[in-house]
Amino acid sequence: QTQQPTPPQHTTHHSHKQQQPQTKTTTRSTMPILYTTIAYKENVLVEHAADGLGGNFTETSRRLLARLAPEKDTQQSFKVQEYVFNCVKHDDITYLAMTNEEFDRATCFTFLQNIRRRFSPRYGPHAESAISYAFNSEFEPIIKTELERLPGGSGEKDTLVRINSKVKELKGVMADNIGIVLRRGEKVDLLVQKSEVLDVNAGAFKKNATALHRAMYWKNMKTYLTMGGMAAGVMYIFLSSVCGGFSLPYCT
Repeated sequence: QTQQPTPPQHTTHHSHKQQQPQTKTTTRSTMPILYTTIAYKENVLVEHAADGLGGNFTETSRRLLARLAPEKDTQQSFKVQEYVFNCVKHDDITYLAMTNEEFDRATCFTFLQNIRRRFSPRYGPHAESAISYAFNSEFEPIIKTELERLPGGSGEKDTLVRINSKVKELKGVMADNIGIVLRRGEKVDLLVQKSEVLDVNAGAFKKNATALHRAMYWKNMKTYLTMGGMAAGVMYIFLSSVCGGFSLPYCT
């Protein structure tokens, strides 16, 4: 059973502390703007409600449309219990959005001006002769797109998810790079160890080569001395036989 609302008291721009018509609304959605409608005078042309939203907000919005200020270009707000209905009116076309009381109204009016700029050039000239919900199928997706751009909208959440995914991916790449560097460090340490072993082996080889060179030198000297002694002995024996004895008497 819906309470019958009394005509709302309204002011232009951002004033709404007076008593407003009652509305019963249950909210399960996390969208900052719960309900949006576009109407030519009282004829609703486009309507969008957040998922899980229930209550008599549509009836309340219709009553507010009927009681808007007569000016063609105006900006108004109405407080109804814990909800606020923000309206932008341009050339008899009203752009209305319902939000929680805590939601920033300047942001809501920016949203309404955005959808006005997208709706008015294409659909505005046909609004007066259009039937109810004539442009709903075409323009409701545009409203959803604009809602996603708001702070806390799904578009922003998707962006945060993509950023977090990229951060995690970068963390993985950095971890891989650190692993590669560490493995390279291990390889460098191994090369240093091998180099040190080669230095030790080279020193030992040089020492052994020097010792071998000395040993071969003395071995060759012994060979030369032995061969020289043998040659001298053969020559002496030959001279002894020719010169008549070991004292060489015929050769003196």
